[in-house]
Amino acid sequence: MDNPLINSPILAVTLFALLVSITATLTTHAVLNKEIVEFDINDTVTAFEYNLAQSSLSDEKRLSEIKRFTQTLDETVAQYAHENNVTVLVSPAIVSGATDVTKDIQQRLVDTLSAQNQAKRLNKENHRP
Repeated sequence: MDNPLINSPILAVTLFALLVSITATLTTHAVLNKEIVEFDINDTVTAFEYNLAQSSLSDEKRLSEIKRFTQTLDETVAQYAHENNVTVLVSPAIVSGATDVTKDIQQRLVDTLSAQNQAKRLNKENHRP
């Protein structure tokens, strides 16, 4: 028996379109399906505020440090998310099941802030008369 549907170009095109659709769906899922991780921003900010309160900086310097901390924190979290292909949510937004990456991000933040401080000191030393 010769079935005209099996030999039809419409069937071939339909099967090809289905194969492309399945491949595209699986690829998109693999690429865009990011793990959600948890970051305790409250703990991080509290630690920064405590350290800032212990310092003897002027109000102007404190405001400058707050601005630098906030900007560096944003950049550090974004960089962590990009490098690890994850979506970072703050702890209050997580009910359960997410990996806590707070310590990793805090360490990166400390390292970045320390490097910035070192660069400032070197810059000041190089510009002394």
